[in-house]
Amino acid sequence: MQVIENEVANGKTISLDDKHLVNCKYTNCKIMYSGADFALTDSTLDNCQFMLIGAAQKTAAFLGMFGIIPPSKNPPNLMTKGPLGVQ
Repeated sequence: MQVIENEVANGKTISLDDKHLVNCKYTNCKIMYSGADFALTDSTLDNCQFMLIGAAQKTAAFLGMFGIIPPSKNPPNLMTKGPLGVQ
């Protein structure tokens, strides 16, 4: 797993897959996740858009079929509202 430390980004596209983000701050970023392992330590995601792709998108569609999460015709697209701090 790749460790990324002390990164500060605004408006960047970030993949969480196989990453360990330590003391990072992302603002107005697009966060992509396809289902691989990841870790967040002392990191903040502020006003970011989350996109599920690949296996994660298929899992979300499967769960939507059974009403566990709302079904969607499009890939799930989530936004943080204000800072999301992870420790």
